[in-house]
Amino acid sequence: MQTKTLAAIIVAAAFGSPAVAGNSAASEVRFDFDSAKLPPSAVDSLAGVLAAAQAHPAARIVLDAHCDPVGSGPYNVQLAIRRAEAVRYGLMADGIDPARIVFAVYGKDGAPRSTHAEDRRVGITLTTDPIASVIDETFGGHGTAVTWQRPLTLAQMRAPSTGSIATR
Repeated sequence: MQTKTLAAIIVAAAFGSPAVAGNSAASEVRFDFDSAKLPPSAVDSLAGVLAAAQAHPAARIVLDAHCDPVGSGPYNVQLAIRRAEAVRYGLMADGIDPARIVFAVYGKDGAPRSTHAEDRRVGITLTTDPIASVIDETFGGHGTAVTWQRPLTLAQMRAPSTGSIATR
Protein backbone atom coordinates (compact mmCIF):
# COMPACT_ATOMS: atom_id res chain seq x y z
CA MET A 1 0.00 0.00 0.00
CA GLN A 2 2.78 2.44 0.92
CA THR A 3 4.54 1.81 -2.41
CA LYS A 4 1.33 2.49 -4.37
CA THR A 5 0.78 5.79 -2.59
CA LEU A 6 4.36 6.95 -3.11
CA ALA A 7 4.02 5.98 -6.76
CA ALA A 8 0.85 8.11 -6.97
CA ILE A 9 2.76 11.08 -5.59
CA ILE A 10 5.57 10.59 -8.10
CA VAL A 11 3.07 10.32 -10.97
CA ALA A 12 1.24 13.43 -9.72
CA ALA A 13 4.55 15.29 -9.58
CA ALA A 14 5.51 14.18 -13.09
CA PHE A 15 2.22 15.28 -14.63
CA GLY A 16 1.80 18.45 -12.60
CA SER A 17 -1.36 17.44 -10.77
CA PRO A 18 -2.54 20.31 -8.54
CA ALA A 19 -3.88 17.94 -5.90
CA VAL A 20 -1.21 16.10 -4.01
CA ALA A 21 -1.99 12.39 -4.10
CA GLY A 22 -5.65 12.98 -3.32
CA ASN A 23 -4.88 13.49 0.37
CA SER A 24 -3.96 9.85 0.81
CA ALA A 25 -1.16 8.92 3.16
CA ALA A 26 2.16 9.55 1.48
CA SER A 27 3.85 7.47 4.12
CA GLU A 28 3.41 6.02 7.54
CA VAL A 29 5.73 5.61 10.51
CA ARG A 30 4.91 2.85 12.98
CA PHE A 31 6.02 2.99 16.59
CA ASP A 32 6.75 0.44 19.29
CA PHE A 33 4.36 0.02 22.20
CA ASP A 34 4.34 3.05 24.53
CA SER A 35 7.13 4.70 22.52
CA ALA A 36 7.57 7.96 20.67
CA LYS A 37 11.10 7.13 19.56
CA LEU A 38 11.47 7.45 15.79
CA PRO A 39 12.27 3.92 14.59
CA PRO A 40 15.19 3.27 12.20
CA SER A 41 12.66 2.16 9.56
CA ALA A 42 11.38 5.75 9.40
CA VAL A 43 14.41 6.89 7.38
CA ASP A 44 13.02 5.54 4.09
CA SER A 45 9.52 6.85 4.80
CA LEU A 46 10.78 10.34 5.59
CA ALA A 47 13.02 10.36 2.49
CA GLY A 48 9.96 9.69 0.33
CA VAL A 49 8.00 12.44 2.06
CA LEU A 50 10.91 14.85 1.62
CA ALA A 51 11.02 14.19 -2.13
CA ALA A 52 7.25 14.69 -2.46
CA ALA A 53 7.33 17.83 -0.30
CA GLN A 54 10.13 19.31 -2.40
CA ALA A 55 8.14 18.54 -5.56
CA HIS A 56 5.10 20.32 -4.06
CA PRO A 57 6.40 23.32 -2.09
CA ALA A 58 2.89 24.71 -1.54
CA ALA A 59 1.60 21.52 0.09
CA ARG A 60 1.07 21.19 3.80
CA ILE A 61 2.30 18.07 5.52
CA VAL A 62 -0.34 16.59 7.81
CA LEU A 63 0.81 14.19 10.51
CA ASP A 64 -2.07 11.96 11.67
CA ALA A 65 -0.96 10.70 15.08
CA HIS A 66 -2.55 7.54 16.47
CA CYS A 67 -2.18 5.15 19.41
CA ASP A 68 -3.52 1.73 20.25
CA PRO A 69 -6.44 1.54 22.71
CA VAL A 70 -4.26 0.49 25.66
CA GLY A 71 -4.06 3.22 28.31
CA SER A 72 -6.15 6.27 29.18
CA GLY A 73 -7.43 8.73 26.62
CA PRO A 74 -5.40 11.70 27.92
CA TYR A 75 -2.20 9.62 28.09
CA ASN A 76 -2.67 8.40 24.54
CA VAL A 77 -3.30 11.91 23.22
CA GLN A 78 0.00 13.04 24.75
CA LEU A 79 1.76 9.97 23.35
CA ALA A 80 0.28 10.66 19.89
CA ILE A 81 1.55 14.26 20.08
CA ARG A 82 5.04 13.05 21.06
CA ARG A 83 4.99 10.66 18.09
CA ALA A 84 3.97 13.46 15.72
CA GLU A 85 6.75 15.64 17.19
CA ALA A 86 9.30 12.88 16.56
CA VAL A 87 8.24 12.71 12.90
CA ARG A 88 8.23 16.53 12.66
CA TYR A 89 11.79 16.69 14.02
CA GLY A 90 12.83 14.05 11.50
CA LEU A 91 11.33 16.08 8.66
CA MET A 92 12.88 19.30 9.98
CA ALA A 93 16.28 17.58 10.09
CA ASP A 94 15.80 16.91 6.37
CA GLY A 95 15.13 20.61 5.73
CA ILE A 96 11.31 20.83 5.86
CA ASP A 97 9.99 24.18 7.15
CA PRO A 98 8.07 23.41 10.37
CA ALA A 99 5.44 25.98 9.34
CA ARG A 100 4.28 23.49 6.66
CA ILE A 101 3.55 20.77 9.22
CA VAL A 102 0.11 20.27 10.78
CA PHE A 103 -0.66 17.74 13.53
CA ALA A 104 -3.99 15.90 13.42
CA VAL A 105 -4.11 14.11 16.77
CA TYR A 106 -6.36 11.09 17.27
CA GLY A 107 -4.80 9.34 20.25
CA LYS A 108 -6.73 6.08 20.60
CA ASP A 109 -9.96 7.55 19.17
CA GLY A 110 -9.15 7.27 15.47
CA ALA A 111 -10.36 4.45 13.24
CA PRO A 112 -8.84 1.23 14.60
CA ARG A 113 -6.82 -1.10 12.43
CA SER A 114 -6.74 -4.88 12.59
CA THR A 115 -3.96 -5.05 15.23
CA HIS A 116 -2.71 -2.82 18.02
CA ALA A 117 0.70 -2.68 16.32
CA GLU A 118 -0.94 -1.13 13.23
CA ASP A 119 -2.70 1.45 15.43
CA ARG A 120 0.62 2.82 16.75
CA ARG A 121 1.43 5.12 13.85
CA VAL A 122 1.81 8.56 12.38
CA GLY A 123 0.37 8.81 8.88
CA ILE A 124 1.95 11.49 6.69
CA THR A 125 -0.22 13.20 4.09
CA LEU A 126 0.58 16.03 1.71
CA THR A 127 -2.32 18.32 0.89
CA THR A 128 -3.07 21.67 -0.65
CA ASP A 129 -6.47 21.72 1.08
CA PRO A 130 -7.15 24.57 3.51
CA ILE A 131 -6.38 23.96 7.17
CA ALA A 132 -10.14 24.30 7.79
CA SER A 133 -10.61 21.11 5.74
CA VAL A 134 -7.91 19.34 7.74
CA ILE A 135 -9.67 20.40 10.94
CA ASP A 136 -13.05 19.20 9.67
CA GLU A 137 -11.62 15.87 8.54
CA THR A 138 -9.79 15.33 11.84
CA PHE A 139 -12.78 16.03 14.04
CA GLY A 140 -15.07 14.12 11.68
CA GLY A 141 -12.80 11.11 12.23
CA HIS A 142 -13.02 11.48 16.04
CA GLY A 143 -9.74 13.36 16.30
CA THR A 144 -8.86 15.16 19.50
CA ALA A 145 -6.77 18.13 18.36
CA VAL A 146 -5.26 19.91 15.37
CA THR A 147 -2.17 22.04 15.82
CA TRP A 148 0.18 24.00 13.58
CA GLN A 149 3.02 26.39 14.24
CA ARG A 150 1.74 29.82 13.18
CA PRO A 151 -1.44 31.60 14.22
CA LEU A 152 -3.85 32.03 11.30
CA THR A 153 -6.86 34.20 10.62
CA LEU A 154 -10.12 32.49 9.72
CA ALA A 155 -9.64 33.60 6.10
CA GLN A 156 -6.17 32.00 6.03
CA MET A 157 -7.58 28.78 7.51
CA ARG A 158 -10.16 28.58 4.72
CA ALA A 159 -7.69 29.40 1.92
CA PRO A 160 -5.83 26.68 0.03
CA SER A 161 -2.20 26.21 0.92
CA THR A 162 0.01 28.64 -0.97
CA GLY A 163 3.29 27.91 0.71
CA SER A 164 4.38 30.72 2.98
CA ILE A 165 1.60 32.34 4.99
CA ALA A 166 3.43 35.57 5.76
CA THR A 167 6.70 37.19 4.83
CA ARG A 168 8.80 39.97 6.25
